[in-house]
Amino acid sequence: MGVMEAIKKGFSVATKNLGLVLVLFVFNAIWNLVSIPFMPKPGETPTPQATGMAVIFSVLFILISIFVQGGALGTVKDYIKEGKAALGKFASYGLKYYLKLLVLGILIVLIIAVVGLVAALIVAATVPLNNAVVTVIAAIIAIALGAVGLYYILLLILSPYTLVCDDSGVFDAMKKSLRVVRKALGRIILLLVLLVLISLGIGFIVGFAAGLIAIALPVTVGQVIIGLVNSAFNGYLGIVLMASFMAIYLALSEKEKTAGQKVF
Repeated sequence: MGVMEAIKKGFSVATKNLGLVLVLFVFNAIWNLVSIPFMPKPGETPTPQATGMAVIFSVLFILISIFVQGGALGTVKDYIKEGKAALGKFASYGLKYYLKLLVLGILIVLIIAVVGLVAALIVAATVPLNNAVVTVIAAIIAIALGAVGLYYILLLILSPYTLVCDDSGVFDAMKKSLRVVRKALGRIILLLVLLVLISLGIGFIVGFAAGLIAIALPVTVGQVIIGLVNSAFNGYLGIVLMASFMAIYLALSEKEKTAGQKVF
């Protein structure tokens, strides 16, 4: 499957599953509306209490979003594989994949944190030496380490799709993602870049229009309008992105399976 074909598939899946898009819209809208009271007004400094509540709500949002991600991934998988999807299975998929997706997310965050910490320590250890040459060398090593870390994080981009489509364990999903993405790295990067550009382009147009409307309204009403528009945008594009990556993963996985059968 080509990159453009995967993107077309993503838009097709999102357009034909507006019920699923609606679920994501409602989830995002609730979060956006609930967070409005904790957003500082123009010119105001947020209070410690407001900041603390915002942090709590952010953690809750992340934890609940994992459930939503699992439900959406399972539903999209059914549609791409079978040509139909039962929205009634959304909750069961969310529960089924919740713990695995949570562990996967924690592991990826830990990898990023460890790489970032080691890179920072390398640079920090050379500062007391007050030696420009040593500092430059340390900075180069830190940048190289960061690049390697970014490379492996990119290789893990298909891990959630492997986990759901193959119903595999967390480590098996990570290993398969490493293997599959490495063989089609150019296509995956191109797909990612194009989806980001599409999201930025559409997001700019939609955001600009919503902003113009919001300017003429009271601050709180304007925030509500922008929040609802962003929720609709993120709900639809979220399914487009999810379906695009899942479509290309399933194609690459099938190709790998076929190649393995030919060997034997």
